[in-house]
Amino acid sequence: MGTAAAAAPLRARAAETDWPRTASEAIGYLRDYIRINTSNPPGDVTQAAAFLGGLLEKEGIPTRRIAAPAPGKVNLLARLKGNGSRRPLLLLNHTDTVPADRSRWQTDPWGAEIRLNRLWGRGVVDMKSTGMLHLMAMLLLKRRGVPLGRDVVFAATADEEVGGDLGVGLLLKQHPAEVEAEYVLEEGGFSANRLFTESGDVYGVSVAMKQVLWLRLTLAGTGGHGSQPAPNDANAIAGMAAALRRIAEATPPQRTDPVLDQMLTRLGTLANNRFAGAIGRNSIALTSFEAGVGHPPKENVVPSLATATIDCRLLPSQPVEEFVRWVGQTAAEPKLKVEIVHHQPSAPPSLTSTALFRLIETTVKRHAPQAVVTPYLTPFGTDGNWFRRPDRQVYGFFPVVLSAEEVLSMHSDAERMPVAPYEKGLRIFYEVVEGIASAA
Repeated sequence: MGTAAAAAPLRARAAETDWPRTASEAIGYLRDYIRINTSNPPGDVTQAAAFLGGLLEKEGIPTRRIAAPAPGKVNLLARLKGNGSRRPLLLLNHTDTVPADRSRWQTDPWGAEIRLNRLWGRGVVDMKSTGMLHLMAMLLLKRRGVPLGRDVVFAATADEEVGGDLGVGLLLKQHPAEVEAEYVLEEGGFSANRLFTESGDVYGVSVAMKQVLWLRLTLAGTGGHGSQPAPNDANAIAGMAAALRRIAEATPPQRTDPVLDQMLTRLGTLANNRFAGAIGRNSIALTSFEAGVGHPPKENVVPSLATATIDCRLLPSQPVEEFVRWVGQTAAEPKLKVEIVHHQPSAPPSLTSTALFRLIETTVKRHAPQAVVTPYLTPFGTDGNWFRRPDRQVYGFFPVVLSAEEVLSMHSDAERMPVAPYEKGLRIFYEVVEGIASAA
């Protein structure tokens, strides 16, 4: 049977799908999913794994739960078998979220309220909405009886928000065959209006990530009674504050990057917002400052120690040791101690010349002919970095078009996603999955 003839039944199945009804089903499941509080810490995802597993098992898709040696850390796997002619496709998502301060939200962060045509809740952007695309793709493949040329594996993992050691780290170390794949689709890609550029829709497909570097700064000074202050050059708080100010106001060293070059070739100038600005440069965020004696600190005691942390996101070509030296030199405080708390290097970028990347481009163009598809470098870390290697390509892809403000709501106290574009995004995502996985 020729390729065109083999593809005809797949197109027929797609045409028969009631996409509005399917999208409504997905939004209903997503709201139930958001109502399960999976804040990390503590990161108990037992109920979430049971919920997702139940939806899969109800439709005859077997699942496996792999528990990590810590309370509530459960990883869920499901597999649709193919004919083995090609290596598997892995749909990788995580069930945990960052915490939420209910007092700072206008809605219940776990209420999954639909208001102003948007779905509000912790995890709706990062990344339960993506996980629901993955789950619906599994259900649709099974419902349609699509003949598969490769296994399609669904992995809902624990602990991504704190590094992934008990999630993908555990799976890759103890169960590597269960998550072996030629291609991985994950979070990190954003499709948005006026996020990457000042106008128009851009479907960003993440192929690499910036390095994550967390530094702790420590400065010792002269402690004593608040009524008898030492000079400012001996005060740990004054010295640390001045050092942080110099770091924050300086321009970090800049580097070139091949993924960034590809992106600029396709898009031209990037938009002037926090997200786009973070993609193209080394960046530093001041994240904590601690000083004082006692809890709460005693007002009349001058502390002899001040500490701070900074979150640095570096382009892949930036040598870490060189950057740490730059931080110390820029602080211009001889007594300042700079320590690396955590470093996650960037894995080599995934290729844009593969069948899957080309399929993403052609599928998006079919549904959104005016949009631009581009590879890009995520300014934040994802579990996909664990998987990237020369023979395994990892793409962050979420074809639901958000506004720049909605993308920036990730991790905020107003995290939200528009409901209307979810249908189109679900269809695009499913067609990509079916196209790369079907026997045709």
